[in-house]
Amino acid sequence: MPPSSSFWTRAKTPASILAVLSLIVVCVLFFFLGKWQWDRTQDILDAERAAAMAAVPVSEIDQPLNPQDYGRTVTATGSYIDADQVRIGNRLSRDSVAGDWIVSALEIESGQSIAVVRGWVPQGQTFATPEGKVSIEGVLQPSDSFYDAAGDPGREIVSIDSQQLSALWNTRLLEGYVVIQSQAPMGINSPESIPPTISTADVAFPLQNFFYAIQWWIFALFAVVIYIRWLVIGSKLRT
Repeated sequence: MPPSSSFWTRAKTPASILAVLSLIVVCVLFFFLGKWQWDRTQDILDAERAAAMAAVPVSEIDQPLNPQDYGRTVTATGSYIDADQVRIGNRLSRDSVAGDWIVSALEIESGQSIAVVRGWVPQGQTFATPEGKVSIEGVLQPSDSFYDAAGDPGREIVSIDSQQLSALWNTRLLEGYVVIQSQAPMGINSPESIPPTISTADVAFPLQNFFYAIQWWIFALFAVVIYIRWLVIGSKLRT
């Protein structure tokens, strides 16, 4: 009898049929166990990303800044220091119109201050700092480091460096600066918001749950291999 005939003959025996039914049950079980671990991996990623994107008070960010804080969404409540305002020239709006960025010092409730990019304005247009208390939400950015000169008070600067602005304004600033995305109250003729230059970094991938998912699917494949090998060896013994 040819080996292939022996193989299929053994596959049709009651023991083989019972074995293949058990194999199907095991493979289905392992598949859903793997899918459960895969879904859990995605749930962990979603939860960690949501936590990373949640806004936190800027006063709670450790100083000096850590790279993982770059691009973090932060909030702050305080008052702008009217005299501490400068412009960054030759910046484009969202519609690619040339203008300036307005940078002001915000004194927050903790008594600390931080540089804030309030937004874009047309060239030559004057924008006074809002009076009274404001609440802002924005993206935390590291200080620029590609120019040395900070500029003059009330005039243009070429980079945003918290140490240079501290010396320029004679105000101790927190490290980095905030690019405003929203402010309340907005006030009249508020600068146009600008997109941050640094996006929030992604969270670490949960490898443990990922490997658990792959492990269950490998177990299912291994069970199929064992069954086929059992049939092959059994058919050889019958010939």
